[in-house]
Amino acid sequence: MKHLISGLVMPATVAIGLAALSVPTWAEAQTRELRFAEFGPNAGARAGGLVWLDEELRKRSNGELGLDIIWGGALVGAAGAAQAISDGVADMGSIVPVYAPGQLVVYEVVDTGEISDEYVGMMATYELMTSHPLALKEAEDFNVRYFGNYTTGPTQLLTKDKPVASLDDLKGMTIRSTGAHVPALEAFGAATVSLSQPKVYEALSNGSVDGSTTYYYVVDGYKQHEVASYMTELALGQTLAFGIIMNLQTYQSLTADQQALMDELGRDFTVKMAEIMARSRIDTKAKLAAGVDGKPITMIDAPAEMREALVEVALADAANWKAKANEKGLDGEAIFAEWIALTDKYKQDVAANGYPWK
Repeated sequence: MKHLISGLVMPATVAIGLAALSVPTWAEAQTRELRFAEFGPNAGARAGGLVWLDEELRKRSNGELGLDIIWGGALVGAAGAAQAISDGVADMGSIVPVYAPGQLVVYEVVDTGEISDEYVGMMATYELMTSHPLALKEAEDFNVRYFGNYTTGPTQLLTKDKPVASLDDLKGMTIRSTGAHVPALEAFGAATVSLSQPKVYEALSNGSVDGSTTYYYVVDGYKQHEVASYMTELALGQTLAFGIIMNLQTYQSLTADQQALMDELGRDFTVKMAEIMARSRIDTKAKLAAGVDGKPITMIDAPAEMREALVEVALADAANWKAKANEKGLDGEAIFAEWIALTDKYKQDVAANGYPWK
């Protein structure tokens, strides 16, 4: 009998011990991790912002919520991200609305206007997307909820061998460019080509392009400084139709307090990313000018009249967005005017109060 009891007790004790090892801690059991689709790598300024977001979400929710960030497009790439979040493949994620044609047209207006200040552009975008009735309706119809924003920062011109310090210098050059900056450069004698940033290094190296419209963090991240010698600081507009959305059912499944927390955190994240990108631009410019591995980039400040002439042409490209909005039954002219009014509001705020991180 003694042996029988021993034979029963020992396996039971082992089983209880194994079960205890597999039981999650209280915090683990209580944390709901939202699946976050990120098409970029876990490196660089934007990745730092997402890590901050996860930490803040866990801290502010007392461990109730967190992010499960799936990096590098392992869950879904940039082109399919918006639709995947709409479909519930991910709870949240980074998106570029142009990859979801016709779904978030109001959001796309923020790429017009040639707004070069990170904070001004991002906060005006945040207010538009969280308050404009048509922006809210488009998001709801697409089964998503806008959360917060990113930016590329202002657009500069990187060139291989030829310094560009005037409009005349653009004549005869072949420059990789996109969007409204294509007609702006072509208006002053440059030819343009469309290339993704990962292909720019080789194109500069083999001479198939003379330069590229770009951003400081891109030049550093893709090591384009190795094959180019000059950066003309044009401070043209930034890409602002670039942010984070949530699946609508995911948002609605949260408690009222959690929803309020997400709304607050979305705004705080947008401010944080504006700070990160502004500081990154300043620091990276200094780093490139000083030289990486002994090779400095010569920095050229574009004359005011050069920038103004390029901006004037680029602004005319807003007509393309207005036409797209009108085709969807939206009042493109009115929405564009409201967008510009918001950017003016935040320009005045910065002029009066400076940036919040200062």
